[in-house]
Amino acid sequence: MAKILVIDDDGIVRDALSVFLTRAGHEVLTSVDGANGLLVFKNAAPDLVLLDRDLPVMSGSEVLAGIRKTGSRAKVVILTGFDDSGDAERYLKAGATSFLSKGDGLSNVISEIEKLLGPDPRQAGRQVFQSPSAGAASGGPAVRGGKVLVADDDANIREVLCRFLSSEGYTAVPAFDGADALAVVEKENPDIVLLDISMPVKSGVEVLQELARSRPEIGVVMITGNEDEELARACLKNGAFDYLSKPISLVFLGTILRARMLVQKNNN
Repeated sequence: MAKILVIDDDGIVRDALSVFLTRAGHEVLTSVDGANGLLVFKNAAPDLVLLDRDLPVMSGSEVLAGIRKTGSRAKVVILTGFDDSGDAERYLKAGATSFLSKGDGLSNVISEIEKLLGPDPRQAGRQVFQSPSAGAASGGPAVRGGKVLVADDDANIREVLCRFLSSEGYTAVPAFDGADALAVVEKENPDIVLLDISMPVKSGVEVLQELARSRPEIGVVMITGNEDEELARACLKNGAFDYLSKPISLVFLGTILRARMLVQKNNN
């Protein structure tokens, strides 16, 4: 099968694609920013690249230009959260093979890969990927029964998030500061931790660092105020798979949790 490089700073997209492409028999490499992605490309020489348009350090267009400068004929599929037909035309002229919107669901990405590389005969007649939005459309989470720790020193936020999680079919466990969060992790063994960056005793960043060392299998979502957004982005490189800014969109949170639980279920 093919060697595929996924360059995307969105942890959910990166993890979900890695799981299902690996199951389809492909060798999957990943990168969280453009500069490192281009370096991985030059060292690994993949057959196909899934390239996010909006990346830190080096943009998707710069990475695409760097790939084409190597003389490689590898296929490059651009992924974007912004629907702009003019952008599609520009990327295709610059050497991209395809230009896909994430808003159409990751199942379309899998279909495009099959079209470019050929389907895996082992997957014939089977649905390879269900977009996280499909779970929302059915009226409930795609994977039920997960346990989610809510670590926030704001009692109102904890209460709202715990109520929401319970309504979605998860077991919600609260923690009121960073030290309490670590203690609850040891006692409750959650699947996912919602972790406020600014907390007393131990900050969310300190808790993330400890979890990344001791419990890397736990998914961590950072919760941040607008003033800490850059710090939250930095947390993605230190083990968090995504972050949410306050005021928190419960619809977006539900999508994140469904996708992460799907990834973790298929990794087990």
